[in-house]
Amino acid sequence: MTIRFSAARGDTPPAVMRLLCSWAPLDAVNDNGATRRASPVIPSAANQNGHDERMLTEALRHFAVYGLSAARHARANAEAARLAGDDKACEWWIAVCRQLDRRMAEAFERRIARSG
Repeated sequence: MTIRFSAARGDTPPAVMRLLCSWAPLDAVNDNGATRRASPVIPSAANQNGHDERMLTEALRHFAVYGLSAARHARANAEAARLAGDDKACEWWIAVCRQLDRRMAEAFERRIARSG
């Protein structure tokens, strides 16, 4: 999971930018000045009932406990729930894993589908 940060800046560029590279535009990724428009937000059905926010909160709590191995722990919890026959808990942990590592969650779901 990549986290990128770019500080916001006003309409006037800092003096250092003019001195370093006057011929190349050095814009930050998240600058939403007058030339850029924000993308429209389309509410999903999951977001309307608050499930997305709850899932994100729980995924962040899980990440706070396990750090960078949080997705692997969530997948392991999903496997344990599946072996115990608790499909609801398995789906929950897969959703937590998906918040942290989409590819890992999709690979696990494909493996479940293959094994039947």
